[in-house]
Order: sequence, then C-alpha cells, then structure tokens
Amino acid sequence: MTGPLTGIRVVSLAEQYPGPFASLVLADLGADVILVERPDGGDPSRRFSGHFEGLNRNKRSIVLDLKNEPGIGAFHRLLETADVLMEGFRPGVMERLGLGAEKLRSQHPELIYASISSYGQTGPLSRRGGHDLSIQALAGFVSQGENPAPVELPLADTTSALYATIGIVTSLFARTSSGRGTHVDVSMLDALVALRSTSLTSSLNAMTPAPYPPEDPGYGVFRVGPKRELAALSITGEDHQWRELCAVIGLADLAEVPTLEREARRSELRGRLEEAFTHYELADIEDELASRGVGFGGVNDDSAVANDPQVIARGTIVEIEGSGGVRVVRQPIHFDDYAGEVEKRAPRLGEHTREVLTGIGYSESDIEDFIAAGGIVPAALHADERARV
Repeated sequence: MTGPLTGIRVVSLAEQYPGPFASLVLADLGADVILVERPDGGDPSRRFSGHFEGLNRNKRSIVLDLKNEPGIGAFHRLLETADVLMEGFRPGVMERLGLGAEKLRSQHPELIYASISSYGQTGPLSRRGGHDLSIQALAGFVSQGENPAPVELPLADTTSALYATIGIVTSLFARTSSGRGTHVDVSMLDALVALRSTSLTSSLNAMTPAPYPPEDPGYGVFRVGPKRELAALSITGEDHQWRELCAVIGLADLAEVPTLEREARRSELRGRLEEAFTHYELADIEDELASRGVGFGGVNDDSAVANDPQVIARGTIVEIEGSGGVRVVRQPIHFDDYAGEVEKRAPRLGEHTREVLTGIGYSESDIEDFIAAGGIVPAALHADERARV
C-alpha cells in the first residue's frame, strides 16, 4: 500500500474510539499502523464487530503482554522502528508501565508521542476518566431543558481523533527540519470546547452570535407531498434562494420578504412552507430547486446514503476486495492522484504478531521462547471472530 504517509510507522496502544479513529486516517493515507493489543481479548471494542471493523481496517495487530519482561522488551524493540506512538490511557497509566512520554522520548528522540485523554495531561481533572457523555456535558453540548441529552454522535471521540491526526501530521512535518519528535497532548474536552469557538466567543464577549439552527424559516426539515417524504431545506439568509423557492412552490406573494423580516415572521412563514410542500412530490421539485441553486434534498437512511449517486461518485463507501462483500467508509481527503486506499479488513487479534516480530529482527526460535514465557501471543482469537478466519 502506498500513499502520502508511506514509510511512516505508527505503533498504537489506543483502544475504543478516539485513538483508533485517528490511526485509521493515518493508515488510509499509507502509514503502517500496528495495533499492540492486550493478551486478554485485545481492544474491548472488538465485541462490537461493526465498530471495530469500521475503525481498524488497513492495520496490523500483534499481542504483547506489557507487564511481562519479554513482552515489554519486544515493545521497546518495535519502538526503535516507529515514527509515532499513540496511546489513549488516563494520564499516569503509561508512566506506571514504564512507558511515559519523557522516558520514551529520551530513549527515542525522533519519536512522536501522541496522547488522547479525556481532559489532557495537565490541569485538576487530568487524572479523571470520562467517556463522551461526560465530556459533552462539561463542554456545554448537553441540553439543559426538560429532557437533557447529549448530541447523538460521539463528538468528543471523533473530534479529538481528528485533532490528534492534525497534531501527528504537523509533528511529522516539523521533524523534517528539527530532527526531533514531540509530545502531542490532545484533550477530548479541549477538542469540544474548540468546536464551540463561535458561540463561546459570542457569549463571553457580549457579541452577537449566529444562532444554530438558523432562524430563517427556510432552514429546516419538511414533509413533502402525499407520501409525507422528509426533505431538508437549507436557506439561511440567502434572499435569492428564497425567491427561487417561492417561485417553484407557488408562494409568489412571499418572494420579496427579506431575511430579517423572514426571521421575525418565522412561525407564520414556516406554516406557509409546510402547507405549500404538501402539494408537490419530492421527486418533482428536487431537481428544479437544485437547478435554481436552492439547498434542498431528501433525507437519507443508511441504505440510501450508501446508494446515493454523489456518495458513489466520490468513492466514499468502498467494498474491500476479497472480503466477501464487506463495505466500509473511506477517509474523505482527495489528492490529485490518491484518495486513500482500503486494502484489507480489520485484523484478527494477534494476526500479525509473528510477521511484525520477524520484521524487527526476531528469529523463529526467539518467538517460540517468548510465547513460552507468556510475553507474546501469536494469534489469540476472540471466539466471535473465529467464524471469519
């Protein structure tokens, strides 16, 4: 597999969601990502087959016992070949394993040491654990009305993963001139607070925010036609789009209502739109509105997403060759001559232990000795994975 990051090796101890999502992007871009998994079943998220498959394609898996001398020895030897070490433990855990950032970077000066944690490596909450809900709550994403609830997406996991990816790639670039690695410290809380940059800047400085969702009545989800099909309309302040919409759905008397007046009359105009849409089939007006530059279209479920012509044209969902029909979501960055290859499924637990150890200089007899000592496990398969081996 070749790509922009070909030749970069990432050793990952990160589990569950943020670290695997970050290393997924790196793997799709050509990096050799090696998962170092625990011997008692590996990454706990393996119990969710779709979750693990979706985050761990294009990677290799080895099993090492990092509390065992042969296992930790093999890990240090692997690090000698690595550009990046990624971990997602609570601060303090890696130090207790003898694998803290300061120690490893003194031994491997060029190593980029990437940590993703709930609250970061510093501050009064740094040693506290917490999953996505806890982070959303502190970052102000949980609604505080009658039915408080988080955003229905693991935002802290995904956002921190993307920031970690940016941090790693930036560090790799900086290393080309400095010759040294760095410690990339990504906090899930910091990542979510950063997402709220505009709203927090507005509230903290008594400035005017841009409300979300926008208050324009032309922004929302509507029922269309006798079939009551769902459609999303996304006009927010664009008077020209509003005029075109009114021309198509028979609301000529509202065509010249400007943005500020629309917002003031939001409830009334929303009702007029809802009534007008009942007289049209979605298929009859979607292309017409699109041709006039109006943001309007159907609402997809998972099957429709996978079969959407635009998604297909962009190659966003791909079938892994030789997988028996397994489809996954490719990373979304396109380059002139590269769009991210998906060559292999998520690895079985310990699938590449012998391969990786042989590649860093261990003989077959060394490996057999390590297996006997309990430091490594060549292929410790989960019961629920044996069916696809």
